[in-house]
Amino acid sequence: MTRHGLKICAVGIVAALLTWGGVPNAAAARSDHRDLVRLYDEFRTFTPPKYKAGTPDYSPEAMTEQLAGLERFQARLEAIDDGAWSVAERADYMLVLAEMRGLEFQHRVVQPWRRDPAFYSVTNLGFGPKMDGAFNVPELPLAPEAAGKLRVQLQAVPIALQQARRNLTEPYRDLARLAIAQKDVEINVFTRLAQSAEVHNPELVDPAWAAADAARQFRDWLVGIEGDLPVHAGVGAENYDWYLRYILLFPYAAADIRIIGEREHQRVLTSLAMEAHRNRDTPMLEPLTSREVFDRQREEADNDLLAFLRDNAIVSIPDYLRHDPEEGPYILPAERDPARKGLFEPPLDLHFFFQAEFRDSRPLRAHNLPGHAFDHLQWSRDQRPIRGQSRLYFVNGIRSEGWAFYLEDLILQMGMLDGRPAAREIDHVLAAKRAARLAPELNMHANLWTYDEAMHSLISRTPRWMEPGDAIAAFDIELYLRQPGYGIGYYMGKVELEKLLSERFMDLGEKFVLGEFHDDFRAAGAIPISLIRWEMTGRDDEVRAMRHAPPIPQPRL
Repeated sequence: MTRHGLKICAVGIVAALLTWGGVPNAAAARSDHRDLVRLYDEFRTFTPPKYKAGTPDYSPEAMTEQLAGLERFQARLEAIDDGAWSVAERADYMLVLAEMRGLEFQHRVVQPWRRDPAFYSVTNLGFGPKMDGAFNVPELPLAPEAAGKLRVQLQAVPIALQQARRNLTEPYRDLARLAIAQKDVEINVFTRLAQSAEVHNPELVDPAWAAADAARQFRDWLVGIEGDLPVHAGVGAENYDWYLRYILLFPYAAADIRIIGEREHQRVLTSLAMEAHRNRDTPMLEPLTSREVFDRQREEADNDLLAFLRDNAIVSIPDYLRHDPEEGPYILPAERDPARKGLFEPPLDLHFFFQAEFRDSRPLRAHNLPGHAFDHLQWSRDQRPIRGQSRLYFVNGIRSEGWAFYLEDLILQMGMLDGRPAAREIDHVLAAKRAARLAPELNMHANLWTYDEAMHSLISRTPRWMEPGDAIAAFDIELYLRQPGYGIGYYMGKVELEKLLSERFMDLGEKFVLGEFHDDFRAAGAIPISLIRWEMTGRDDEVRAMRHAPPIPQPRL
């Protein structure tokens, strides 16, 4: 942490003692941060479901038992008095509190084991939230030990999908349709595995065919019932606001997001129109057409980005953050279907993000390299017992997506894209698409729009390169329906980060240093921005409003 960060942290400790109870009492003397760490370690061991017959048990009896256990953990957390702790330690308390609430929200509202057929993804192909134990399907041949492990996983597939049919007592039509598409891919994946096993690992042939047949039966069952299922699968408007404030620790409600989102959509479209006029005599770049050119263009963009950020002292770039030649193009879950043609096989069928990256990689690489890749690499080195853990229930999601999207705008504002007119336009198009995401998520979770209506809105309000059937639009809308907070996280996380930056700029005046601000922000780790703000400024007004939550407004239990 920089000298400014240390000074502000000290101010924050004093402010917290004055505003949240101040003088340590006898109970506080008996509670310290180590008590919280021990409780959290137990909680993280508790959160995965128990296994039965080699599969995770999501039966009503098992879920009732887990909810009762959660309530005991919540009572133990409530008994810890953190009033005399440092701000950083109290922020850790809020993280643990948020994750426990996240599990409660899963039980009382989301209930994917009862409501979401797509939850029962037995493979780890990337289809959003999924059941515990979903596994990767490797290429064959496999060594005996790895083949034995895969055989056990394949044998559990029919059992898991039989249990799924018993557990899904309240499925929804939109979610069932997503699961049908998911199972189409899994059927093809297991079929290809069985065919390959005949040559390389004969012991896997029968379990692979059995897994394919189980996936087919589950899909056919869904096809038979989906037309009669209720359509709207959102969590409900009041529950959604509760989730934002008390789990994601996010200070804005849906009504605020609607206003900010519409204004931002209008603003960025205006900027795009002006940029396009400025470049009216310069044709837009055509997409690249080969993997060789893709790899070369991405490496050049990555090296340019890191050099620009480092040389201009915008954020400290560690040695471990560098171009990864093995990363390759980002493959969507549906594109893992072996029945699909290869990405670079002509004619090219490019979804929205490839339309952008295949023209100039810099805007999206700002999002993904100093954005998400930096986050992951820094998190993997974080030894703090609570912050160094992966977050549950999307608790850090708005901070993660907000930082990544913020970097797209930063390279535009800081001049990296000067002299690259196509890249500047692409940057504005990406921003417009991020803004167009907000209304679909809000309206699906308020149960005002169906999946199809949300999809139409996203496509029609994205100014370029998104046509009906776009794979990114389909992936986005599925994810935002199944994971509240994801779609709004990009733009609203950036808004929240900019609010914090503006506060620090006004607090420090001439002493404000942009690079130090970014380094302090990142040093806080993968935690909500409201907690980072508390640590950096000492202002606890947002966090105080999130500490004590009312009951969930409309629980399903």
